[in-house]
Amino acid sequence: MVRLFLIALLWCLPFWAHAAVIMAQLDRNPVAMGDPVVLTFTTNSMLSSEPDLTPLEQDFEVRGRSQSNSMVMINGASSLRTTWEVTLYPRRTGTLPIPAIQFGTDQSQALDVQVLEQPAPAAGGAPDIFIELSAEPQQPFVQQQTIITQRMFHVTPLEAQASLSHPPIETGKGNIQQIGNTHNTTMLRNGRNYQVIERRYALIPQQSGVLTLGRTTFEGILAEPGARGFDPFGLSGKRIRRFSEPLTLHIQEQPASYTGKQWLPANSLTLNAHWQIPANKLKAGEPVTLTLAIVADGLAAEQLPKLDIPVPAGIKAYTDQPELRNDAGKSGVVGVRQEKWVVVAPYNGEYEFPGVTVDWWNTATSKQETARVEPTKMVVTGGAAPPVGMPPASATPSPASTAQADKVAVSAAGADASWFSWSRLAAVLLLIWAVLSLAWLAWLWWQKRSSSPRQTVAAPRKLDAKAVWKCLEQACQQNQPQVTHDALVQWLDVGLNIRPALITNLREQASPRLRLEIDALNAVLYGRSSSGWKGAALLQALQAFKPVGTARAQEAGLATLYPD
Repeated sequence: MVRLFLIALLWCLPFWAHAAVIMAQLDRNPVAMGDPVVLTFTTNSMLSSEPDLTPLEQDFEVRGRSQSNSMVMINGASSLRTTWEVTLYPRRTGTLPIPAIQFGTDQSQALDVQVLEQPAPAAGGAPDIFIELSAEPQQPFVQQQTIITQRMFHVTPLEAQASLSHPPIETGKGNIQQIGNTHNTTMLRNGRNYQVIERRYALIPQQSGVLTLGRTTFEGILAEPGARGFDPFGLSGKRIRRFSEPLTLHIQEQPASYTGKQWLPANSLTLNAHWQIPANKLKAGEPVTLTLAIVADGLAAEQLPKLDIPVPAGIKAYTDQPELRNDAGKSGVVGVRQEKWVVVAPYNGEYEFPGVTVDWWNTATSKQETARVEPTKMVVTGGAAPPVGMPPASATPSPASTAQADKVAVSAAGADASWFSWSRLAAVLLLIWAVLSLAWLAWLWWQKRSSSPRQTVAAPRKLDAKAVWKCLEQACQQNQPQVTHDALVQWLDVGLNIRPALITNLREQASPRLRLEIDALNAVLYGRSSSGWKGAALLQALQAFKPVGTARAQEAGLATLYPD
């Protein structure tokens, strides 16, 4: 028995005495940055372990791995061949080493791969696919809107499974959001006719200095015209990635010559006023709505100032929460701030409602300008005359009118001394008797009610958060923008406890993705048509929303090029 064991041991000794030979090779060298390279390991020996690919992760992104076995017949002797294929994406350009990979106690040989910045151009010197970022203006002021244009050029057809990331802010501070939808067009560049995928973004720098937008990444599959067979997933083509160059902007400080209360750099800014009823046809004691609106091309609604109105003496006026709206214009975002004032004039007379002014900086002419609403003359009739001594208007008094006011004050003091009369005393006693009579009747009604059996009165039913969310979900699924807006306001109140329940307050806490969907909803509600709006993206963004106080996930995904 021992002899047989020794014979078997001696027979296996040659296999242990020699290390396994593992061949490593690349399917291409050099390779372009963004293109995959396939690393293949092949051996005809028995290995003690699977490959350890950890050393590759320093210079490469490991995206795919497969293993296959096959029988090989050489000179009548068969052997088992094992092959591993690993798909790698280079992380940087230059000569990158592929170290020896361990397979347990065995290892492969080391390789080098040359990574180029761009793929080799086609005939004529122009690449087949490339991405550009541009800015207008290139040296904006702080808080001035800058339009970022992202274009991806391609001459090779693409499969539907493709994505193009949004430009990230790498250095500096600012807010960036997409304007409108993705556009497809054609452009002639370097003598070649390209298909172009174009997006526009509004960038608002928050501080002066250098602001850098990082690379944007395209990842997709090139369609192969000669491919045969049916591929339901569209994955039979060549997978590629391309990058844009970073974009650096130099942000200027606010000019020292600007004297306005708030820095407002814009392409244009207008201030409008609208009276519900003409100001010269008002009725005493009846409220009238005055709507004031600031419309700024190149500023977001959140940047526009609150309007402070010095109300004239004898006039009552109050305002509610302003309505903020951001629309997509031809040259970027158009911010609208609308304030509704309720104005009441208790007495007859003529009043001067003061004008309103807003200083702003014209970025086209590089000059300070002032938008204004001129003072309005209010004519009030149908009521009582103002009390003696009340100033008739808010105009600046002249010396003559000041002397007249002193005389009125003296006569008013004498009138106060002779206020008592028998007719007024009788009116007061009649009023007291009427109040006591009503109190006695109320006491009798209460006694009668207390003696009768009590009935249970149902308390007013509060809105249920689950029911409100269900309504919001159904409205999004049925693509109904107005119903979605109303349900969203209710959900802010009962579901998120945001006070006041305004969509603008939600937008301040929202992620960039949710802000885009809120702006898209507002654009549909205040645009010319509500057709074509889809609520699925808004619903997904709301499901991922977390109020202030919880950790908010950072959005780092790739944006779909072909939305539903």
